[in-house]
Amino acid sequence: MRLAEPMDQASGLRQLFACDDAFRALGVLSTDARAGARAAAALARALGRRGQRVLVLDEARPPHDVGAALGLVARQGLIDAPARGLHAVARAAGDGVAVLAAPDGADLLATLPEHTLQALVEDWRAREEAPEWLVVNGADGAGERATLAFTAGTRVLVLPAERTRLADAYALMKRAHVDWSGESWLVLVDGAEAAAARALYASLRDTARRFLGVDAAFIAALPRRPGGAATVEAPLLDALADELLARPLAEQVSFEQYWQRMWLFSRMRCQRASGRTDHGQRRTHR
Repeated sequence: MRLAEPMDQASGLRQLFACDDAFRALGVLSTDARAGARAAAALARALGRRGQRVLVLDEARPPHDVGAALGLVARQGLIDAPARGLHAVARAAGDGVAVLAAPDGADLLATLPEHTLQALVEDWRAREEAPEWLVVNGADGAGERATLAFTAGTRVLVLPAERTRLADAYALMKRAHVDWSGESWLVLVDGAEAAAARALYASLRDTARRFLGVDAAFIAALPRRPGGAATVEAPLLDALADELLARPLAEQVSFEQYWQRMWLFSRMRCQRASGRTDHGQRRTHR
């Protein structure tokens, strides 16, 4: 006899989100918000050019957000989704790419009841095919705020071109690895030509191997061009798409299951933060 599912706060979601659709998520992390947004936009456009359906969940705030990098103006976002639906607040960016503004995304998801999350995902499914890729732009990862990009099995660490930024980039990588180990790491260097980018990557790779046991792979360098991500040339976008599509699927999850994962991550982070706050208050009252 099979045991019943444990009746905890996620049991209803586990039963609901039982799809078998293949789905991939990329978590884009950078200590520089502009570089992270530019990279997330380039990755989304690269996949969209190959016919992939892509949703960008953008935790950055204007002006250094993916929407701005793609020439979009944020009018609504995740905060408006419970009233209007996920599909209604995502903005089309062309080539099969949509952008959903989600500043403070983890905090927002933590406040949603299970039935609201269920309704949001069902509404998307009823209106349109689910995305094949979710690109989560984690904004400026130097702070301590939780980012939904940590939940992705594959993370893209965006390195600014300055060698002085390597220590901060490694600290972000370590924080993400400890928080949620993931499946694989990719490195993209922003603002450098190929040779300089490879040298920066090699320094980070060696440190990550030695201290974290992480073997990160180099995927591309984005040379600095006037005008931001929209000016990334087509051959480089195609090379990025080839690199991503050739990689093995890190995990078998569906669009629905991934929203469940992000919701659970957000709730757990919120509960841990509340526990620390309560503990601090008790110590104060002593």
